[in-house]
Amino acid sequence: MTRIFTASNAILLVLLTGFLVLSCAEEDPDYAMGGDSDSDSDSDSDSDSDSDTDSDTDGDVDTENNYCDCPEITGNTADNLASAMNLCPNEHLISVNKFSTSGATALDLAFAVLESQGSNDCLIHTHGCEMIALSTGPVGQADPNNAGPDDIGGSTAGGAIIGNDPLPPFQGYTATTSETFISCDVVQLQYSLTAPANAEGFTFDFLFASAEYDEWIGEGFNDAFYAIMEYDQLNGGSPTNISFDDSGMEVEVDVNFFENPAHTCDESGSGWEPAMPSVSGSTGWLRTSWPIEGGASFNLTFSIHDEGDCVFDSIVFIDNFQWSGDPVEGGTTPIE
Repeated sequence: MTRIFTASNAILLVLLTGFLVLSCAEEDPDYAMGGDSDSDSDSDSDSDSDSDTDSDTDGDVDTENNYCDCPEITGNTADNLASAMNLCPNEHLISVNKFSTSGATALDLAFAVLESQGSNDCLIHTHGCEMIALSTGPVGQADPNNAGPDDIGGSTAGGAIIGNDPLPPFQGYTATTSETFISCDVVQLQYSLTAPANAEGFTFDFLFASAEYDEWIGEGFNDAFYAIMEYDQLNGGSPTNISFDDSGMEVEVDVNFFENPAHTCDESGSGWEPAMPSVSGSTGWLRTSWPIEGGASFNLTFSIHDEGDCVFDSIVFIDNFQWSGDPVEGGTTPIE
């Protein structure tokens, strides 16, 4: 059958075309403006008017300084350590301080801002451009299995560096009992914070590595990393460790994340790899989440220490602190 195109057909086609454009524009406001499906006019898929690829309105409430560790930060001042893990200098960061029982030398050697460590793709920042490290020995040492008791400025003869396990009185909502094992080279980064008004929680990434693997598995005392929160709505403000595994184990070589074959990490070239003759290992990258009320003030202290001896060292890498505008459950899980 021959198709005849008439003037009435043309009018009908124009009307149908206009209807389709209007219908698509109602479903997607950017349909007629370049195909960007968000509400701004840039070319990415978020709605924050910049040209990056993050989704700042999807739970991340710290939108002004989403990458405050870019460009590269140099120096391990307390302020730089905050920025390198994305705790940006704004009204939410009240103060930040470095502390060590091993004295002034440790305040330099035991803290670092860095992009990566070793010749691998695991010990590398998870966000932005850099991460931080806290260590019970000098960051970047070649062999953490053979460190001396005074390698960051302390000495076992000095009473100031020896004490009981600094485990807080609570782990989550469960009371703890501090052991009487000696500890030394306590290294801490202490933050005072006020959450944004629309925050419902926060998250941070970390990786713990230790030279106590594998000799001291199951021995009952080990170097450990604690994330210590002091918040009126959590155990009445008592210091509380918020980083632990599903069985309630704090982060050390017995934690179920450590060298877990279901969650591997290549530590090659870093000194923390499980290779003979100097055996070490790590948890791989983990993420701790914890709820917070918008506008609330609290303290958060990252703490690492040697325990039972002052020789085998440990380290924690920390990155990607984020406020969350979505509800979060307290807990620590591997980053896939």
